[in-house]
Amino acid sequence: MGVMRMKKISTIVILAVLSLLLIGVVGCSRGKPSGTIEDKYITIGGAVPLSGPVAYWGISTMQGWVDGAEVINALGGVKIGEEKYKLKIRTYDTKGTVADSRAATIRLTEQDKVKYVFSQAAASVIGMLEVTEPAKAISMVACWGYLENFGKNYPYHFRAEMSDYEQGFAYVPYMKEKYPFIKTAAFIGPDDKDGYDCYYSFQRLMDYYQLEDLGVEYFQWEDTDFYPIVTKILEKKPDCIITSPTPPGITASIVKAAREMGYKGPISSPGASETQTILDVCGEYATDVVLPVTLEAPVTQYQKDLKERFMQRFGQFNALAGNYSWWVYALAKAFEVAGTFEDTDKVKDALENVTLDDSYVGKVKWAGEGAFGIKRQGVYDCYTTLIENGTATLADVRFPALPAGY
Repeated sequence: MGVMRMKKISTIVILAVLSLLLIGVVGCSRGKPSGTIEDKYITIGGAVPLSGPVAYWGISTMQGWVDGAEVINALGGVKIGEEKYKLKIRTYDTKGTVADSRAATIRLTEQDKVKYVFSQAAASVIGMLEVTEPAKAISMVACWGYLENFGKNYPYHFRAEMSDYEQGFAYVPYMKEKYPFIKTAAFIGPDDKDGYDCYYSFQRLMDYYQLEDLGVEYFQWEDTDFYPIVTKILEKKPDCIITSPTPPGITASIVKAAREMGYKGPISSPGASETQTILDVCGEYATDVVLPVTLEAPVTQYQKDLKERFMQRFGQFNALAGNYSWWVYALAKAFEVAGTFEDTDKVKDALENVTLDDSYVGKVKWAGEGAFGIKRQGVYDCYTTLIENGTATLADVRFPALPAGY
């Protein structure tokens, strides 16, 4: 694990540096040089973890915005009325903490005069929200926990990433079809509010699909030895294990420990969204690993083009960044529909009705009016990858069959 973690950290640092360099030139178009006096800009801010244990998630989020802004700018920008505007992405590192995220968002809204902020992971999102909602700044985020900080009381707050709950209405039925013997399940998650809320989502899914919940074991983010936790889980004798929200490295550690201890059932990680780390760490033990919202081998031309751009722009591609790539296009469409970027009330009303038919994650819409009193939850096609015998393949694609009234 020590060598793997050092390699992972090195990769993250390189990605962060490259991405931050790209931010400075994201306003460029291919027609005329960006930065000329004729250019008009809309600045979009990022308050995401670029360092720390969840940096992989933050860097992936930023890359989606940087790439999308470059594509939009190359096509002439966003047309609002008779004017065209380029998009400029400005991102600050939250280190995955509430305090640093609050400071970064204050800097974005007060110093940089940003009205649109993207964020990633629970702690960063909570810190950001303390600033964006009072300022009526629209936020687009990936955050699965803290449901009390979401809904009709937070009208400027959009949760663009499907949580493990929404994903569950696609990947759980797939798992029941693939592994018909599944009757019970156990859960592994981080020992924090995010982990507790994800366990709550797991409980609701188990109840909905009539699977028995055998309980939960929690880990600390700094943990490197997962054998004790997995040992406790296996004592419950679950038919399958679900772990969330767990990045690729932690997912790989859980899978490896379970397989080395003889566990044969499927293991699903809705938060990993990447296969190579699991394959590298687990080796021969990498089998029956179910990874929702993970598309590493593009199918459509749009997806193939996006992957090629990421390879050219960032030097590598990961499926999670592809998942986040639609956010900027939805916001740009909302600007055009609203006819403004300055009036965030008009933009939020337009954004909740934006749909996309062809994105990296297929069809996209906003939902949640029944569950949260307002349409602020992104929902899209769930591409589920299955790792079997050391090989990762796309196994299933379906739009989540959300319950009536969601």
